[in-house]
Amino acid sequence: MGRREIHTLRETVNIPIEQVWSLASSFGAIKAWMPSVKGVTIKGEGVGAVRTVNSMAGSVDEKLEILDPVNHVISYRIVDPTPLPAKGGFGTWKLKSIGEDKTEVTWIADAEEIDDAGVAVMKPIYEGFMADSFAGLVKALS
Repeated sequence: MGRREIHTLRETVNIPIEQVWSLASSFGAIKAWMPSVKGVTIKGEGVGAVRTVNSMAGSVDEKLEILDPVNHVISYRIVDPTPLPAKGGFGTWKLKSIGEDKTEVTWIADAEEIDDAGVAVMKPIYEGFMADSFAGLVKALS
């Protein structure tokens, strides 16, 4: 069974890819740039590590599934159960250099199990959350 997209954010920033990667790939450092995050604890290191993210929406565990510094991809699974109307939720970041000082950032939120009603509920929430978080990342890198 494939994953179904909930929302994708795609933006270009005038920041070198290695600089974006250094912060976006720091699995335990999201509090530094995600405005909604109140605290993060992390257990383990590298692929398989689990971070517990405490935010205004509550607490959720996320497990690092992919950390690929060559292709600039990081992906994490939202550990079930959650209060979300989805199962097998993922967040994936893909960075692409499009010039010496430009990086295209693609952030995909998707899930293994989500119906139309779940997408309808989650998409507007994710749109705002991802836009605010991305703005926080750019601010932290500037």
